[in-house]
Amino acid sequence: MSETHALDGIRVIDFTTMINGPTTALLLSDLGAEVVKVEPPDGDPWRIVAGGFMACNRGKRSIVVDLKKPEALDVVHRLIAVSDILVENARWGVWHRLGLDYESVCKIRPDIIYVSALGHGSTGPYSGWPAYDPLLQCRSGQMVAQGGIGKPPVFHAVAVNDQACPMLGAYGAVLALLDRARTGKGQHVETSLTNASIAMQSGNFIDYDGIKREYPGDTGILGLNATYRHYQAADDVWLFVLCADESHWRGLCQATGQETLFSDPRFATPEKRAENDAALVGVLSGTFRNRTAGEWHAVLKEVGVPAAVGRTVDDLLNDPHCKETGVFEEQVHPQHGWVRLVGVVPRFSDMSGIIRRPAPLLGEHTGEVLAELGYSEEQIAALRADRVAFSAEETS
Repeated sequence: MSETHALDGIRVIDFTTMINGPTTALLLSDLGAEVVKVEPPDGDPWRIVAGGFMACNRGKRSIVVDLKKPEALDVVHRLIAVSDILVENARWGVWHRLGLDYESVCKIRPDIIYVSALGHGSTGPYSGWPAYDPLLQCRSGQMVAQGGIGKPPVFHAVAVNDQACPMLGAYGAVLALLDRARTGKGQHVETSLTNASIAMQSGNFIDYDGIKREYPGDTGILGLNATYRHYQAADDVWLFVLCADESHWRGLCQATGQETLFSDPRFATPEKRAENDAALVGVLSGTFRNRTAGEWHAVLKEVGVPAAVGRTVDDLLNDPHCKETGVFEEQVHPQHGWVRLVGVVPRFSDMSGIIRRPAPLLGEHTGEVLAELGYSEEQIAALRADRVAFSAEETS
């Protein structure tokens, strides 16, 4: 495999905070782009969540710039002039007030790709509203669909929209780079948590005359039916069994020693099993309590029935498949020491991804980046003395 990376030579200026924006820039970094994260004097608020910040910001360099001071704009303008992509996720209108909106930035770098990873987008009645993943889970119908109509909504512990929005943003940025290579023109790319939350449920939004919408969710949902469901084994570990067709149903009856179920008229067809779902759940629940989850998984795998043993994050960190396929990587972080983290996700036959460095300390690379932008040692010292651009350790 070549050591080239898809975005070698591409420079990104990252004005983002929290999760969705920083992850957008992170995905570009993983593909080889050089990312400079511009932080305010008190840093990205997500720094208080050490693991979360490291996950969203590995591979980047950090500089601290106080945009409340006029001299800071010169630093930012120089960065923009040498950047191919700008990523921001502030509430719509913030960058306009600072003269760093798309139209203003284009005057400095006409062919720049300006990516806005917004909460609700730049238009519409919600554009100025605050946007956090749980609010979008609620507003998009995700929580209600998971909990079921007429029942309490269910909160998703994984920030699904905060992860989906960056994928759309990075995808859009790369497509805009491709278009720039053809036309020489940059453009404004916009994505939002609102759009991501709907895209994640695209099948639920299909509409046509006569459609009957079903909401199979529940507050304690273990699955959709008896053969598409979690069961608790003898060791109290949960096992998910999924019968997608009749061959799987036959295999399930065989593997569990319940061959009579296959000929039982109550369960003879999918329709009959649906009518008698509670009875089938009762039979299988008792059966799966007789052996451990691992033993059941082995038996089901042998007869070709799809199944999975419930795992924790700690389990996966030591999972042999994850280790062999290189899902995780290890680093030494200047503050936290040894760190294990998710590696670069896309895999290529003739390119590789790259994690250039651990997540940066606040302003760790301020002096280094200023020197690259052409500032002299005396000018850098003056900017630091005036607290226009500095490192975290210089604030004490």
